[in-house]
Amino acid sequence: MLEVSNLKAGYGQSSVIDDLSFTLKENEILGVMGRNGMGKSTLFKSLIGLLPAFDGEIKVDGKDVTSFPPYKRVFSGLAYVPQGRMIFPALTVTENIKIGLEKVKSSKIPDYVYDYFPVLKEMGHRKGGNLSGGQQQQLAIARALVCEPKVLLLDEPTEGIQPSIIKEIAQILKKIRDNQGISILVAEQVLSFALDACDRFVVIEGGDFVHEAGRADVDPEKIKSLLAV
Repeated sequence: MLEVSNLKAGYGQSSVIDDLSFTLKENEILGVMGRNGMGKSTLFKSLIGLLPAFDGEIKVDGKDVTSFPPYKRVFSGLAYVPQGRMIFPALTVTENIKIGLEKVKSSKIPDYVYDYFPVLKEMGHRKGGNLSGGQQQQLAIARALVCEPKVLLLDEPTEGIQPSIIKEIAQILKKIRDNQGISILVAEQVLSFALDACDRFVVIEGGDFVHEAGRADVDPEKIKSLLAV
C-alpha cells in the first residue's frame, strides 16, 4: 500500500534520512521505533510532503506521489496526524473533524467515527483546546480518518497521554485497520503501545533501519536495548 524506495530527505543541505527503502502492506500496522533525533519525524514529514525528498520514490497504492505537494498526497490516499496533534484549539470538536471532510466533499461525519471515539460525540460543541491530551489525540485521528485514507501516518501518538488512554488507542487502531481496511504507519517510542498495536516493527537509528521483526518473532528486549542506546 505504501512503497518507499531509496528515500533521502532532510533540512537544507543536511540529510537525515539516507537511502531508506521499505514497504507497508495492505491492512498492516507497522511501528517505526526510535529514540528522539533518529529520523522518525523527518521520515513522516517527507512522506506527507512537508519536507521535499532529495532523492528516491514514494508510492501510495502503486501511484508515484514523490513530487506531489501535501494536499495532492492526501487526495492520493495519505492522511497524517503530526506529533503534537495540531488540532485547531479555537474550533469545536465537530468543526475540527469536519475540516477532514473537505477531501470527500461531504458535510456529514460518518457514524463509524463516533463508534471508535464516542467521547467526541459527547464533546462535539466543546473547543478543541479544552480537551485533554488523550481526547485531542482521538480528535486528530478522527479528523484524519474522515479523509478516507488508504494509509494513515501517526507521528508519536502516545506523547503526553496517560497509560489507560494509550492502551485504548492501540485497540482502536487495530479496529480501524480491520474495519476500514486502512494501512497504518506509526512512529513511536513507547514499546508497550507498539507491542499492543503493531503487526511489524522496525527500529530507526541515524536515519536508517537497524532492526526489523514481525509480530510472531518480535524480541521486546532487543528493541528495548536499541531504544536505550
